[in-house]
Amino acid sequence: MNNTSSIIEFKLFDEKYCFNTQNVAYVFELEEYNDVGGFHDAVIGLTKYNNDIMLLIDTAKLYSNKSLDMSKEKSVIVIYDAVENRHYGMLVDEIIKLEEVEDANPSVSLSTKEMIIKHYKDEKQHTLINEIYPLPLLLKHHIPAMTSLHFNKNQNIPMHTSTTTKHYLLVRIDKHFYAVASEYVKEVLENEFSMFTMQENIRDVKGAIALREEIVQVIDFQNAQKNDLLILEHNGLKMALEVDEVYDIEDFDTEKIEYIKDSPTNIEAFYNHNEQVIAILNPLYYLQEKSSPKTKKSDIPSTVNSFNYQEYLIFYIDKKAYSISMQNVRQVIESETLAKTNSSAIAAKEYIKFLTTWNHQAVSVIKLDTFLHVNTKETATQIIFVESDKKIMAFLVDDIDNIVYLDKSAVSEIKCNHTEIISGAIMYNDEVIVTLNEKFLAGLV
Repeated sequence: MNNTSSIIEFKLFDEKYCFNTQNVAYVFELEEYNDVGGFHDAVIGLTKYNNDIMLLIDTAKLYSNKSLDMSKEKSVIVIYDAVENRHYGMLVDEIIKLEEVEDANPSVSLSTKEMIIKHYKDEKQHTLINEIYPLPLLLKHHIPAMTSLHFNKNQNIPMHTSTTTKHYLLVRIDKHFYAVASEYVKEVLENEFSMFTMQENIRDVKGAIALREEIVQVIDFQNAQKNDLLILEHNGLKMALEVDEVYDIEDFDTEKIEYIKDSPTNIEAFYNHNEQVIAILNPLYYLQEKSSPKTKKSDIPSTVNSFNYQEYLIFYIDKKAYSISMQNVRQVIESETLAKTNSSAIAAKEYIKFLTTWNHQAVSVIKLDTFLHVNTKETATQIIFVESDKKIMAFLVDDIDNIVYLDKSAVSEIKCNHTEIISGAIMYNDEVIVTLNEKFLAGLV
């Protein structure tokens, strides 16, 4: 005997799909929504229905590169995850019908871990209907869900027994409006700072600025014109957020703030302020231990061997300053004084300039041009020998500047792995100087 299921059929463009009704809370025709930013491309807006506020997800965009035409009427199927008390508004072109169908076993299964697909028989049209199950992809892309007041009162969100208000600073980033709890806002500055650009694969970090003897990382959020900087702080950790325009501090009724389930992203809630939906930013998404600690300039200490200080070697490549921890440096030598051996064995590695000998062992000399986007001089260069993971390697630099001694609190570290050439930054002569990752260098040889 074949199993049957209750499904709701819908159209995306001209194709027919379905959701199993066990995951469907309710459906409605979309009348209006508010545009929101800061999420995955599939999240296009925010709407409210049946006492629930929900993010609108373009179902077609979630599964393909095609976006639905929002100039035409759309329907919303609310997918509800009862286990986690999450709900999502899935946009479709048209709801066709609700019906009972038989399970089918096609010869080819399209299911994957990220896109579970079942198949049903449409006996009237003699075709198979594909069911898509969106929850795995929503979780994979970190698309947030709203908690549901309609279905469950036991939620993991702030609850208030009486009407209270909280201060929020309103800002505009690109075409969207946001709010930041004023308790995190340390100051608002004109964006007139020179920014050091961090490596692209450091998540959410656009760069760093030198702010009154501190290194402050600048968060990459939306497309701002960079008119102003919000300096946010929590437990001694700071970040800078570029914004287009800063407005007034407003009082929000905390009972009317609609929170995102578990707040997994940089936006934690929404608020209807004067008929305008405002996204409330979550600074703690950035202001955790992964962010750079507070950094300050330090004079050279009288006792070099103090456990509170670290030594860094400052050098230049293509007129750009870099640093590396002295605990990994073994020697600095003029390149012209070394014997050089070209070898076909290293010809395939364009970043290996030549082989040399050091302390009776062969050492690969690395040319960092490709990794740092610089041009090393071909003559009158110096070589820094470094040890990491019991490997000795060396790299070419144009010039050596100085050895500096910094308090450990003056070092900005980045949570990195061996694939990242930049491991952090230091402050030296009012300039932000990046620190090279010796583990990355060890991985090259």
